[in-house]
Amino acid sequence: MNREQKEQSVEELKGLFSSASAGVLVDYQGLSANDLVELRKKLNETQSSMKVLKNTLARIAVKDTPYAELQAQFVRARAMVFSDNPVEQAKVLTEYADEHENLKIHAGLLSDSGRISVLNLDQLQALAKLPSKEELLVQLLFLMQASTTQFVRTLNEVPAKFVRTLAAIAQSKE
Repeated sequence: MNREQKEQSVEELKGLFSSASAGVLVDYQGLSANDLVELRKKLNETQSSMKVLKNTLARIAVKDTPYAELQAQFVRARAMVFSDNPVEQAKVLTEYADEHENLKIHAGLLSDSGRISVLNLDQLQALAKLPSKEELLVQLLFLMQASTTQFVRTLNEVPAKFVRTLAAIAQSKE
């Protein structure tokens, strides 16, 4: 790789580090090529992408980006998984790591409006257990619908009770 290609690679990495709102650093050493292709397919289904890092170039590209806090972990055979949907990304990676012991999750990073959170393995697993955005919306709509349904039942109960009282009085006079 000549200097021009390295500069182009650094700029590409810098763009990824600057724009992605979520990233997970993984060690893929020991995975077969077929396993990596399968992992990439699963990640692509969740709009995530995996980039194998050249550590020296990644350390240069990460400066002045939210991912600078992960710079010390750019060693050995590492890849960064970028996404704008951190929950789905974490689900895919933790499930795949459970199935393939050679995939090791080292750290994650969430970046939102200038706030940066570095996540360890336990925090990433907790993130993976969260329901997806669509599931949360369905739960919210169900809760909203349930409260209005209960309100309508309560309003309907007053005239219904009145009618039952009248019916009981009419029945007692017969």
